[in-house]
Amino acid sequence: KLYLDDIALQLPAAGSMEPADSSAFVASLVRDWARTRVLVEAAEFNLTKEDLNVEELVTQYRNDLLRHAYIERYVAQHMDTTVRQEEIVAYYEAHKPSFELKESILQGQYIAASARAQNLEDAKAWFKRAGSDEEKFLEWAEVYSNKKSPFADSSWVPMSEFLEQIPLETTNPYSFFSRNERFTCEDTAMVYFVQVKEVRIENSYSPLEYVESRIRKVLLNKKRLSLIAKMEENIVNDAIEEGKLVIH
Repeated sequence: KLYLDDIALQLPAAGSMEPADSSAFVASLVRDWARTRVLVEAAEFNLTKEDLNVEELVTQYRNDLLRHAYIERYVAQHMDTTVRQEEIVAYYEAHKPSFELKESILQGQYIAASARAQNLEDAKAWFKRAGSDEEKFLEWAEVYSNKKSPFADSSWVPMSEFLEQIPLETTNPYSFFSRNERFTCEDTAMVYFVQVKEVRIENSYSPLEYVESRIRKVLLNKKRLSLIAKMEENIVNDAIEEGKLVIH
């Protein structure tokens, strides 16, 4: 038998549903409960004693849940999440071969302005010359640019991702970027002013900045595993000292 009290916590708040929807919801709960009970009875009737020996599994599952919950709380309370920069650098140097690039990456930015913007040709010349003309270009861009790179100046990004942002036509982007630190490219609507600081080609080593967050996660996980192992060892040793655990 299923009583209203048994499903009280699952019922929607008063007034949160139309009467018809509320009735359908309750009917669904009843059907789910009935289906489960009938299937359990059928299993108990049809399965052999060996098949029905689930107590060990239930106990193991309970033990795993308790152990996991305790470990998570212990780690949250006791783990030092500080990772020093020296640790990151040391790990990087010791494992450099594992940080080989699988794709070319670069540091770069761009801004874009309408192809009809005033003084566009002057802006192109200021941008390419930079130096003393840098301020002129920045003042012009402040007025006419209406799109900019989503990448931070110091961020390393996949070259393919950067190329998706600009209308550059080249068969060898690595060579082009290596030879052209500042350049413009355009489509029918926009002119892009692109600056590339550095390029790393596929199969070379990743710069530290590109893999720093990954290394940090690895080091934190090592700390976590070490803390758990030490905690478990201490618990066992304490149990032996207190006489709760006897190993013959």
